[in-house]
Amino acid sequence: MPGDDSATTDIEVGDIGYWPAGKALAIFFGPTPLSGGDKKKPVPAGMVNLIGKIRGDATVLKKAKDAGTLVVTKSETAASRAQA
Repeated sequence: MPGDDSATTDIEVGDIGYWPAGKALAIFFGPTPLSGGDKKKPVPAGMVNLIGKIRGDATVLKKAKDAGTLVVTKSETAASRAQA
């Protein structure tokens, strides 16, 4: 799946994006290695297409480091918007 015209590197904590270069789903819950220094804003490794947002406190994912499975579901609101 290639990126599209909405691809960006302007990311906030809680954003969920598709990273075409890595063929991966990226869930931004805190600083990334590219954030550098004392910055708290995540900086992606490349352009990502934003596809969603975590409801609530995304930083709790820091505690999920050893979790075996993470389930991502489409919300009812998003599903009804997609059908409109």
